[in-house]
Amino acid sequence: MDHALPLGCSRRSPQAPVRAADVRAEPLHALTALRFVAAAYVLLFHFDAFYFHDYRKIDAILMGYSGVTFFFLLSGFVLAHSYAQVDLGDRRVLSRFWRARIARIVPVYLVSLAISLPFLLSWAAKSAEPLRELLLSGIVLAPLGLHAWVPGAACSLNCPTWSISTELFFYVLFPLLLPVVLRRPLAATLATLALWCGTAAAAMAVWLAYGEGGSLIDPAGTGPVLAAQFVKFFPLLRLPEFIAGLLLYVLWQRVTIPIFWLVAAMAVAMALLSLLLPLLPEPIAHNGLTVLFWAPLVLLGAAIRRGPLVSRPFVVLGRISFEVYLLHTPVYAAINGLDRVILGGAGAADWPWLTATTATLATLALSAVVHLYYSDPLRRAILKGRVAPSAPPARTRDDRPSLYDMIRFGTVRNRLP
Repeated sequence: MDHALPLGCSRRSPQAPVRAADVRAEPLHALTALRFVAAAYVLLFHFDAFYFHDYRKIDAILMGYSGVTFFFLLSGFVLAHSYAQVDLGDRRVLSRFWRARIARIVPVYLVSLAISLPFLLSWAAKSAEPLRELLLSGIVLAPLGLHAWVPGAACSLNCPTWSISTELFFYVLFPLLLPVVLRRPLAATLATLALWCGTAAAAMAVWLAYGEGGSLIDPAGTGPVLAAQFVKFFPLLRLPEFIAGLLLYVLWQRVTIPIFWLVAAMAVAMALLSLLLPLLPEPIAHNGLTVLFWAPLVLLGAAIRRGPLVSRPFVVLGRISFEVYLLHTPVYAAINGLDRVILGGAGAADWPWLTATTATLATLALSAVVHLYYSDPLRRAILKGRVAPSAPPARTRDDRPSLYDMIRFGTVRNRLP
């Protein structure tokens, strides 16, 4: 059994922010590992749809879209953990906040858009108006992080990037939301529940009007496709999931919850969701209801200090999870294109397990390479405020970093934990 620090015992009160811009929050390594678990869950959901259309479906895999709810919830929690002790009205703090967000997201985000451009152009060429025009608008909107606001563009240029566009909206609101949540968590909880009910009602109304009785996950026809993208991707409709992460942080600070009860809460939530989801409208199930399961998992990850989730393999995978999330769809598109050109589509049709495994391994390999040699060095350079990192000092054979250390700490220094 993993050990936990009592919730509230070793953490500072969220009620006393300071102005220093260099306060460092305690790292929560198990949550980093859980990022990979969620990214892998989304990958499994997509690859199941791509490669195994004719296979019997497993309900747990069909819920893979909820991995994005986990990301939104975790984003709110981790940002609150990182910035609760500082004054977000301080321009130095805001500068550090935005520099960190840009450094973390932009490098791999732009790469994923660039390598997806040929696939978008091919898709748009086969589409009729008005969908073609909306798809092509993603070429302008996606690099600006605005495409989630426009159905048709939201899923055009590397579909998973819609969630990054939505996250940017959350980041804009974060400096305004966090102080309110920390000061008045009960009122914020009630307001968030009201907001979720309102957004759920709006999503259901749109889907009932334009969904034509189809599936929200796999809509058919231009009208239902655009309606589904509005319901699933429109940033305002997903805001309650992010605020829930802020509220979860306050709970973590103030209440001691033993690991046993967190695991029990996850089990109860899983049972309830398995009973309720088939009975509820799809927009409710898709947009936030699975917080019931993910919230105790986040608290569990925040409590863990030892065990498999903080082991070296999981730390490495956690470090490349963002790349896995953003690159798995372009990798699929590339392998699918090669399969059609070389094998006439026989790879996916006749050997789906082999093709899916190849795509998964290729995603992991590409993600590690991109993280190691591009996104992490560039992230460090942006955080240091210069264009390129300085050259590393000369090394002997004995002090060269291991692959693990390079992925975990970057290529500039071989810092040991």
